[in-house]
Amino acid sequence: MCSGMASSWNQLLHRRNQLLVSVRNAEEARLVVNSGVAVLDVKDPARGALGRADESVWREILAVAGKHRVAPGVSEKSSGRPTRVHSGLVTSLALGELLEVEPCAIPEGVDVLKVGLAQCGRQQCAGQREDQEGWTRKWLQFREQTEALSKRSFRWMAVAYFDSAARAPDLEEVKTFAIQQQLAGVLIDSYEKTGQTMTDVYSWEQLSACRDELVAAGMLLAIAGQIREEMLPVLKKLEPHLLAVRSAVCQLRDRNRSVSPEALEKFSAELSLPLEAMTRQ
Repeated sequence: MCSGMASSWNQLLHRRNQLLVSVRNAEEARLVVNSGVAVLDVKDPARGALGRADESVWREILAVAGKHRVAPGVSEKSSGRPTRVHSGLVTSLALGELLEVEPCAIPEGVDVLKVGLAQCGRQQCAGQREDQEGWTRKWLQFREQTEALSKRSFRWMAVAYFDSAARAPDLEEVKTFAIQQQLAGVLIDSYEKTGQTMTDVYSWEQLSACRDELVAAGMLLAIAGQIREEMLPVLKKLEPHLLAVRSAVCQLRDRNRSVSPEALEKFSAELSLPLEAMTRQ
């Protein structure tokens, strides 16, 4: 793994309340990378919570990210040659749902991968021990095949859906698996975008304990699921590594519309405010 990526990942691990924005095309990507986000995520929102975009879209967006990540820097005084400066941007891809997609080769320029666990929960396979244990085995096989096709390894985030419609493994099960496998971290997200949020489902104690266990294991906590500006004072107190959004920065808060420059700027500004200033508003 290149030193620039290692440095960027270390920055993610040691900072809190950073912003991840999901984009669906190169135009949105240009807007988002210029706003200074920590992670540029690629997905097709029309295809679900972790909808896999077409490979052509991947490449167009990664080309934008590549130009932003490594740019000419200040000339070296001794040689007069320009340096190359790494921006710190991390890129991630959503690959769809584990039971619905096949492994594929991942283009150059991708740092982090994630695949959803919809319909993988134990309630889906009561009385069938082999199937109950099957999602972990299938996930590991999916990772192995993806990395073999890509001829390299990646950082992987485990995904815990908090809404019952996903029929997915619960947060405790996903977190335990992620720690055992020494993954990059855990993303807590919603499967269906109905307005239900993470704080409607989990207690503060549950979320804090999850964060502490992941931090102790050297892993990330990313939170998502229709995060809105008015939720930031509460969510920032949790101090996750990443707040992952799309709807909040889109026109009319509609994830299937385009990213809005005004909404992105407003959300970023709110996120950057000191917690004391947010609670006084």
